Amino acid sequence: MIFWTSNKALALLCAWAGIVPALTIAGEAAGETAHYAGEISKDRNQQFFAALAGKPVRRLVITSNGGGVAAGVELGLWVFERELDVEVSEYCLSSCANYVFPAGVRKTIRSGAVVAWHGNYRHLKETGLWTDEVAHRMEAYGEDEETARRRARERVGRLVRLERGFFARIGVDEYVCWIGKMPPYNAPNYYFLSRDDMARFGIRDVHTSPGYAHTDVSGFRSHIMYLELDEAGR
Repeated sequence: MIFWTSNKALALLCAWAGIVPALTIAGEAAGETAHYAGEISKDRNQQFFAALAGKPVRRLVITSNGGGVAAGVELGLWVFERELDVEVSEYCLSSCANYVFPAGVRKTIRSGAVVAWHGNYRHLKETGLWTDEVAHRMEAYGEDEETARRRARERVGRLVRLERGFFARIGVDEYVCWIGKMPPYNAPNYYFLSRDDMARFGIRDVHTSPGYAHTDVSGFRSHIMYLELDEAGR
């Protein structure tokens, strides 16, 4: 469901328990703000874009635990091409952190909110973890091992190229998406970074609360840790 309202920003809460909230566009005195909450998908993107057609949006407020790579890139390019500010009201994880948050001009993480990464397809390719998909395809689709390996490799290659083109377009080093998974950090799942460390990868003009490093992430189902990168940032 999509709403257009002339009221001041309509707050959307995306329940971590799995409730799928609405996509909302709220008009504000300083310019229109679009709200996107929930999983990022192609269908939801198209619904969102259609509702915003012809409307002078200046800012995207998002709460999302991610979604598909192609859908995330699509939403990120939409933000980048329109030079929108991005504000995270609660959390922006996975594909949201990879592709939507860094695409904004001015980026704001509200007090208590978090932006966290846990890898991308370049990460899977570089580390060999992409082969985990082979067994999945054999079980899910009944493919023999040779077919499953070929199709998994083709899919990973296609998504790696998509990501590479996207990050080149927005001027961000995609290593930000998986540096925390590598030694010496070895984050077991998600990780989040300081403004200074984000800037080292080209994610600039980020605004957070002074205590962002100490954000309470204990309520998330998946483990999230704060990382401080070494001087090399590698």
